[in-house]
Amino acid sequence: MVKKISLSLALCTLFANAVNIEYGTGTFGMEGGFLGLDHRIDCDISTFTIKKEHGNFGKFYFGFDFTWLDSDRLRQAQKSYNSLAKKGSEYLWDVTNNKNATIPEIEYRVKGLDINLYLGYDILHKDNKNYLGIGLVTGLSAPVIDADKGDSVAPDLGFMYDSAGYLLDAYRLFSKSKTNFITYKIGPSITFQKELIESKLFLHGTASYAYQNADIDNSIAHMGLGANGTFTSFNVGLTFKPFASRNSSKYQNLFVTAGYNYSRWEVKDVAFDISGAKISSKILDPLKSKFIMDSQTAYVGLGLSF
Repeated sequence: MVKKISLSLALCTLFANAVNIEYGTGTFGMEGGFLGLDHRIDCDISTFTIKKEHGNFGKFYFGFDFTWLDSDRLRQAQKSYNSLAKKGSEYLWDVTNNKNATIPEIEYRVKGLDINLYLGYDILHKDNKNYLGIGLVTGLSAPVIDADKGDSVAPDLGFMYDSAGYLLDAYRLFSKSKTNFITYKIGPSITFQKELIESKLFLHGTASYAYQNADIDNSIAHMGLGANGTFTSFNVGLTFKPFASRNSSKYQNLFVTAGYNYSRWEVKDVAFDISGAKISSKILDPLKSKFIMDSQTAYVGLGLSF
């Protein structure tokens, strides 16, 4: 019973003051890392966020956000991979007088959870409506990338059926692949809010830059590796309380938000082979590069203060 009461009090403290729910749409980009992904690709993205902007204990503050993201399909022809297939026959497969094997377009879909917890101190604190704080951000990101052959492009595999003896795992080529990331981050952050119209309209923002350590697993490569990187985010928005001046209104604690958010995940020196061809590490090592995912979204939200 004591544990349940303590947990309830902790949750009430955590969600004290105000919590809001936001829906965002925008663009998601990805480049590097996957063999053949030699150019940046972009697509539409949707986000769903539960957030607490800023809660004070004196001049100390905390905040958090939990964001689920889901992208549309990203597609790109595997130009680097196809070039490699023609040049690296001693590692890839036996090249005959037939056409070289080429990789079709590959589709990627990214989804996952991003969690951030902010702790710090208000160096300027006029009141709970006007402040400037500095502190730390810590948290984790868990994106998952599903990859599959594009449905509108057929691979040039004519010679493979004639050379099956060399390709014991040919049936696995171009099969579906899933890459899981778990990243842990910690770094500095800054947050502010300025009252624009008394009790009604507020401008707020948060910026963070964090060191990030990533554990990465790929289902086709049966690969597990660790890599370092960085996480950068910037958020600026408006909060509007339409019924704040009506003390008798039952909606006086209701508020709406709108704004812009940018996030970037960067992992250094990785290369993923998602073809199933088990390409030699001698080829993959020189092809390691930065792997970057970033998103920019416009959002609207609805919240309640307590």
